[in-house]
Amino acid sequence: MKNVTFLLPAYNEEKSIGDLLEDLKRLYPNSRILVVDNNSTDATSEIARRAGADVIFEKKQGKAHAVRTGFQNIDSEFVIMMDADNTYDPADARKLIDHILKTKSDVVMGSRLRGDSEAGAISKLNTLGNFILSLTVSILYSKISDLCTGYWAFRRKVVDYLLEVGLDSTNFELEAEMFIKVSKGNFKISEVPITYRCRGDESKLNSLEDGWKIFKTLWIYKIKS
Repeated sequence: MKNVTFLLPAYNEEKSIGDLLEDLKRLYPNSRILVVDNNSTDATSEIARRAGADVIFEKKQGKAHAVRTGFQNIDSEFVIMMDADNTYDPADARKLIDHILKTKSDVVMGSRLRGDSEAGAISKLNTLGNFILSLTVSILYSKISDLCTGYWAFRRKVVDYLLEVGLDSTNFELEAEMFIKVSKGNFKISEVPITYRCRGDESKLNSLEDGWKIFKTLWIYKIKS
């Protein structure tokens, strides 16, 4: 895993990021960890630095801005993007990278719906919304079971491609936009089952508002194509 960078966009994750970084350091001591602090008002960046992560800052608010800045600071062969809220199991990262190598995929997405989730980790509303969004994108573009996952593994060439074509999203529409553009770029995408855990605090996702934005994004790019 020495050619892997873990990219963690983070906003006010002081309650969870320390445990996550401790596990990442223990499991993958030769990997780089890059935390993009997106205007946190708590101790997120201080905790990340103490844990040995590289910390950079993105002032434009929104997950998509943080990820874009992170992509611009990648120099490894592979990138694993994961949320900083410790809901994703770091041990699954090896599964994603192994699957890239075994199947010669360009992108591997961790599927919560095909894996195991702790009781209450995903609400019934979010499960339904994700099903509708994943079904929609499967019909319009390419088949996938968990469009809204925050656990992705990329080859470097895919990151470079996304930076070249541009990412227009500002927040949680990012995953939909990335999936669409990678699909249209004829990269090989696959999935592996992953474990999903309960958050230690409240989610920053507004299920209805953000779900509607993601749904519109799917159709906007279809109409443009």
